[in-house]
Amino acid sequence: MADTENILISVERKYVASMLLGSKTVELRRRPFRVPVGTRVWIYGKSPYASVAAVATVGTIVSAPPDELWAQYGCRAAVTKAEFDLYFSDAIVAWAICLEDICALTTAVTLSALRRHSAPFHPPQFFKRLHHGSHALNLLRNGLHPAKYGT
Repeated sequence: MADTENILISVERKYVASMLLGSKTVELRRRPFRVPVGTRVWIYGKSPYASVAAVATVGTIVSAPPDELWAQYGCRAAVTKAEFDLYFSDAIVAWAICLEDICALTTAVTLSALRRHSAPFHPPQFFKRLHHGSHALNLLRNGLHPAKYGT
């Protein structure tokens, strides 16, 4: 899997928990999400959790008007209709990133550990590409169970 692209996204802690429980398999975004299907997504839970605790794979990425996206993916987004409408209040187009094979890291990787091994490290606002051979990616891979994702 040396060709697999790796990215890091930031999400609220409650959504990380929903992903690991299987109730959230779609991540919603207001901006275009330009990564190939099959991209490995490392999931950073925002402060106060402040660690990468999960990993998934991009299945598909869909863009549509918000109402259409809600009709198709709302039940997989782990948000209420009111939360969805507020988030996309002035948007013409919305994006749904369908996540597959979501799993917890055997050992969560804290923000402080990422900063120690990959300074200067800042969690992404949107997403961050993790390049092969980078200290951050190597550290995250160490948090995976050896049988997952060919690591």
